[in-house]
Amino acid sequence: MRAIVLAVLVSLFSLLSLEGQLITSRKPDGLAVSTGNVYFTSHDAAGATVWRTSQNSHPGQESVLFWEAGARFGDIVFAQIGGNFFGFFFARKNNVITIRRVPLTGGNATVIATVTDVDIDNSHGNLATDGVSLFWQDVGAIRKVSVNGGPITTLDQTRQNTPTAGIVLQNGRIIYASVTDIRFVPTTGAVTAPAVRTLATAATTVTALHAGFSGVYWGDRDGAVRVKRSGSPAHTLPGTAGVMATCIATNGVVTANGVQSDAQIAWTRCTSQSCQLVRFPISSGAVQPIGNDALGAHITSAGNVFWGDTAGVHRKPFNE
Repeated sequence: MRAIVLAVLVSLFSLLSLEGQLITSRKPDGLAVSTGNVYFTSHDAAGATVWRTSQNSHPGQESVLFWEAGARFGDIVFAQIGGNFFGFFFARKNNVITIRRVPLTGGNATVIATVTDVDIDNSHGNLATDGVSLFWQDVGAIRKVSVNGGPITTLDQTRQNTPTAGIVLQNGRIIYASVTDIRFVPTTGAVTAPAVRTLATAATTVTALHAGFSGVYWGDRDGAVRVKRSGSPAHTLPGTAGVMATCIATNGVVTANGVQSDAQIAWTRCTSQSCQLVRFPISSGAVQPIGNDALGAHITSAGNVFWGDTAGVHRKPFNE
């Protein structure tokens, strides 16, 4: 009996080590990682919730920032405005989709904008902010609105990309995918033709998108994860075929001679039955099974990888 118990404990320890530390057992619909906290949305049969928890927390230590009956929430981002921090998130209730704002200390949520044609159930990483405006992609365009509300501005027209691969805010421009074309548009709007602003062309539909120090990364529907560096052809990362990437993250570093590069790259990839976490480069254990519906990969400056799946939100040292 003692040997059986010991074997079970060893197996459990191995599983926990494989999947990392579970910081919440609530399945996220949207996920954002700050310097010390994790903000996420979730839903159940009763309604939807915006949560805050520490990066070092354990299940049950989450704090409710906002809850609404009969609602479904999606992507969440955060920004400091006027000395206070706020979270912004997609919400759907009674078939009406809005972008809401909530204090990150908790409180009532304010409607910033009412939007249309945004698939908040299946698209992730599709909301960005620079603290002045909010940006997102719907079925036909890249749009923005002030963080305080007001008229919605169309920045660029796009083809329908479903599910949306997500958008990236970098250096005053929004990087996005229009099916196979990966483009950018200034946050002030397009003034040149789309062909001039095309960074790369994917082999198939883009399923995940990220911009790091080393270039623009994307996942093709055929399973490949590729990176396009300025002035160089696209490069396919090793061991990426057949399983579709759902999110990509990097941890950039600046070397002693001032060169910026991505030292750590992680992505989640999924089939209809299972998902995996991939880390590159790493000497062993680079591909590990995780829960289904993986989203929101993020690598902190301390070298911890965060992601969400059906089991909750996880934290794992990149090199462990």
